[in-house]
Amino acid sequence: MRSHPDIAGEVLRLEYTAMSLNPNAKLYGCKTLLEMFDPTQPRDRACLGAFERELDMPWALYHVRRLFLLTEDGRRRPVKRSTERVDVEHDPVYGRARAWVRPRAKGWPMAEELCL
Repeated sequence: MRSHPDIAGEVLRLEYTAMSLNPNAKLYGCKTLLEMFDPTQPRDRACLGAFERELDMPWALYHVRRLFLLTEDGRRRPVKRSTERVDVEHDPVYGRARAWVRPRAKGWPMAEELCL
């Protein structure tokens, strides 16, 4: 992989994305691919530079939910998953990011939910 830094950068980005959705999604079991690169080594620096270029793109925020359920007799059931992209807005004056989970309604009574 070190002889193809651009491919290494892509694979590192794929692992990064997978681990963002599930921290257990390391490519090498207990170790991440990123941990296998040493920034003091020139060949590794090329791969890490390619990884940084891969990360230099617009990203999205996702709302991830998982249910880990058991059957009546205690066996594990298939995990139920939901992944939804969350729209993020940026305050034009202060630059804050805000994600509306439940926007405010037009009339009362109402509820709102947001992430800052």
